[in-house]
Amino acid sequence: MADTVNSVADMIEAHETWLRGGGDTGQRGELLRLNMRDMDLRGAALANANIRECDLTGADLSGADLRGSSLVSSVMVGVNFTNALIDFADMTDTDLRGANFTGASLNGADMWRANLKGAVIDPIVLHTLLDCREPDETSAYFALTKY
Repeated sequence: MADTVNSVADMIEAHETWLRGGGDTGQRGELLRLNMRDMDLRGAALANANIRECDLTGADLSGADLRGSSLVSSVMVGVNFTNALIDFADMTDTDLRGANFTGASLNGADMWRANLKGAVIDPIVLHTLLDCREPDETSAYFALTKY
């Protein structure tokens, strides 16, 4: 696990350099199919990183910047996303059971087919993510509930 932690830390450092240099220095984070279970990634700068098919079960990503990142098909059971920036991230097919999104910014995030069972997430934020609307008086819902 120590090698994985050092390897991930090196990748994140190169990615942060890439972000600061506008893509001219460092290297975009390509964290693919890695075991990052229980890692402490608090405050990590991972905007626009490619974090696909990784196992981040139990990881702490509180305060992390994941804006525009691809987290497709990752396992993120019980991840702490408290106060994280997750705007416009792609979380398609991601397992987010029991994840904590308290205070997280999720504007424009894509959670198509994500498993959110038991996740802590503001209901208004969830409805926005799922593009839900409240029924109006002409809907079948109201027709069935009015007596």
